[in-house]
Amino acid sequence: MRTTLVLTTALMLSSLSALAAGAGISSTLPSRPGNVVGLRPGGSAGTLVAQSNAVAHGFISLVARQVQGAEAIDVEGSAPPNAPVTITLLATVSTDVPTIVVSRHDVITDVNGRFGAIIPIASAYERGTILKIVATSLPGIIPTSAQLVINAPNAGANVPLEQTPHPAR
Repeated sequence: MRTTLVLTTALMLSSLSALAAGAGISSTLPSRPGNVVGLRPGGSAGTLVAQSNAVAHGFISLVARQVQGAEAIDVEGSAPPNAPVTITLLATVSTDVPTIVVSRHDVITDVNGRFGAIIPIASAYERGTILKIVATSLPGIIPTSAQLVINAPNAGANVPLEQTPHPAR
């Protein structure tokens, strides 16, 4: 149980190689993607307690939709049980502007392999923006993506201030 917890914690660290190098044990760690290492705190060099090639098998599926009444999207999907999933939002606002990385969010699937998140899109709110949602995980798990065109958060609402001509005050 303790080794599993250490492995899970180590897996969540995004700067694992920097941590290992800072602990002075970089020569004992192969620099391959998907390497999971558990470090025991204490002492200046740290102690290597477990090492595994965290390779899973399967695929990710997802559905994304814009949340009514908010500048956010609702992302739901499935992947192998207890797997970490990184959801990356990419925005295309113009053919003349490079693709923008809006945000990245880490989630973990439950024991049934389901995950979900409500993700704000504040920096990609411009109407007509193409928002690409990319979901990735461990090596061996096939990533996926979805795409949305951003609309007004209150589509279908009749707001007097937005009508032309504006109502008399």
